[in-house]
Formats: sequence, structure tokens, C-alpha cells
Amino acid sequence: MRRKMFYAVIALAAAVVLVTGCGNKSAAGGKQVTITFWDGNWNEETFPRLQQMWNEKYPDIKLVGEYQIDQGMFDKYMLSMQNGTAPDVVACALDWVTTLGNAGLLAPLDSYIAADSVDTSRYVPGAIKASTIGGKLYGLPFRSETYGLFYNVDLLRAAGYSEAPKTWDETVAAARAATKGDAAGYGVCGTNFGNFSFQYITMLRSSGGSILTPDNSKSALDSPVAIQTAELYRRLADYAPASMLENDNIANRTLFASGKVAMYMSGIYDVPEIQKANPNLNYACAMVPTANGATRKTILGGWSVAIPESSKNKDAAWKFVEFITSPEVAAIYSNTFTGTGAPAERFAGYDRSIVQPHADALQYAEALPAVGPIVGIRQAIFNNLQLALSDTETPRAAILKASDAVNKLLSEN
Repeated sequence: MRRKMFYAVIALAAAVVLVTGCGNKSAAGGKQVTITFWDGNWNEETFPRLQQMWNEKYPDIKLVGEYQIDQGMFDKYMLSMQNGTAPDVVACALDWVTTLGNAGLLAPLDSYIAADSVDTSRYVPGAIKASTIGGKLYGLPFRSETYGLFYNVDLLRAAGYSEAPKTWDETVAAARAATKGDAAGYGVCGTNFGNFSFQYITMLRSSGGSILTPDNSKSALDSPVAIQTAELYRRLADYAPASMLENDNIANRTLFASGKVAMYMSGIYDVPEIQKANPNLNYACAMVPTANGATRKTILGGWSVAIPESSKNKDAAWKFVEFITSPEVAAIYSNTFTGTGAPAERFAGYDRSIVQPHADALQYAEALPAVGPIVGIRQAIFNNLQLALSDTETPRAAILKASDAVNKLLSEN
């Protein structure tokens, strides 16, 4: 989650690209254009390098980056696109592309892709599938990832385990055995709907279940395996830190890095932060456990770049889409894997036992269903299943309420 030099293009060549790309003349008829790019603040420190590379390639297009905090980020995107104040290009989580594309708030990229002969087959297939709505493509991926299981080698060894658990029942048993003194066995997400819902859905998929029926028309959260997974989530909470209801994945990562949590699920983006916090931590990663003899299946997470329909500089924005999704640039900007599935440069030199399981897991990852209310569906899972963690509802009652909420969302879409 090291470096390749990205060859600077001389000013004359950059000007030729501006004149010929996509069959357009200049993006601003010979005048400098300014495009604004929105992304999450976790990438802000990489922007100066990205901007320098961009300036070398496209000196006639000024790039401005504006970085957002995670909380409320999707809502800000949606509102800005609805009222016409959106930037020219945005970094979107894969399921955001689905929702915003379905709402008609993103510009289709097909004509640009055809004009520039972009080979979309080089990208992770699930990311392209998630960004395709009604046969039109609304985003190109620069980052892809899925969850893995992080485990403290020393804490598990002390609990009697020489390797990571392979099933969810084994995970519960290992969490129970590793919960000693001030160490918790498993880091459960109790807040942050994005983290929480990804955790639950990953457990559900790896147990043989899904959130929707095969035709995406109804909720499948009333299925026996969905109820079983809700109960699993609650069982693991018994071995979570006392602060579990306030803990998102960042809190769990912090506790893991300090040796206070034996296991938790997250993406490879946590690796550099753990290394920074505790370089001497003896830990490794594994693919997520499974249950019910199911074939491993996880969520393909990641980020694509898209152009809001309200953008006034779509041609220039498209050049940025092509730029940031190129393998060379994505390897620098991504903090996980690129849109083509290659490790980001920051992971060169990390131990194979940490990086490789995350790379191997990508083959089992599939994007969330490409339905308009997918963000609302994840919110419904969080709103209701969180009640089970606080023992306000039983896991069964909580997930059945979530199922009803999902069916309501689908019927209104």
C-alpha cells in the first residue's frame, strides 16, 4: 500500500496531445483551462507529486486538487452534482459510481474511450462491471482492493495457534483464546457505515450468502446464511475491545498496531500505517476465512475516476481520467493496488507474508451489485445491525429489519 520514474513529455509533445486527443482541438481554444479534482484526504500528501507529473504532461491545463474528509463525502458529491457546483472530475468509490451513474449525475465515457482506443480489458473486470450502467461506462479504476485478515503472530501463538484461522468458527475460537488481559481477540467495527457494512457483507459472501437475490430485485438478507452471519458478527463482538461501538477500522488498526487486538479485517492500505506506528510488530495477513464450505468470495473495493455531468471542461477532465488510470501514475497515486491489479509502488520491500495474501484475494473479489440504492442498502445494514451490537435487538431481528429496509429501497428505485 517503489517508485518508477514517469517520463516527462516535452512541451511541444504535450501541445500535440492537447490538439489531437479525442478529436478535439485545444481543451480551451488555446487558453489555459483549469480543472478541479475531488478525492479523499488520505491521498492529499501524494497530490503534489501527481500535480507535478500532470504539469509536465499538460502545461496548458491547470490541475487543482480539493480533498475531502471521509464523513459525509458521498453526500457532498451528490449535492454538488445535483445543484451544478461539482468539480470537473471526481474520485469515486465503486458503489458511488453505480449510484451517481444511475441518477444521471455522471457523464458516460464511451465516446472518449472509443476515440482514444482505451483497452478496458486491462482493468480489473469487476471494477469495469461496477461502473457500467445500462451498457454505458461511467468510470475508470485507478485503485482496487479487497479485505484480508490481519493477525498478530505472537498473540495467536500464545493462544495456541500457529497460523491464521481458515474458517469463521475457527476465527471465533481463536478470538476467544486470544482475549486475555488488556488484549482483545478481534477488532469489530461498531461504527462508520462504510467500514461496518463492508465487514458484514464480506463475512456474508465468504459464508455463501449475498445481500440481494440473483436478479438484484429483492433483499436476500432474510436468508438463513444472512441471519447466521449477523449472529457471527455479534459473537465476535464478545471478544472485541470495550470501545467496540465507537471503533471504526482506523481505531481497530490503531489498537492492532499497539498489540491490543489479535485480529481484524481490513485492506492492504493499512500496512504502511501499521509499519509507521509500530515497526517491530510481528504480524502477517491471510485471506478472509470462509464458512459453510463456501467458495471464497469477497467485495471488490476500490476507486474510479468519473466526470460529473455538470462539468464545464469534460474534454480536459477526460485527459485527467486517462492520466491517473494509466499503470505508471496509478502505481504512484493508489495506496493499495492499481486499477489493473498491480501493487502500488509503496509496497515494494514489504514482507511477502503481508502483501501476497491481499494480491491473491483479488481473484475472489466481486463488486457490489450495480443497483441505484447500493449506498442506502449499506446504510440500512449498518443502521439495523448496529442494534444487535448494543443488544437492543437480537441479530436475527436486526438483520430482518435491514432486509425490510432494503426491499423498500429497491421498490422505490
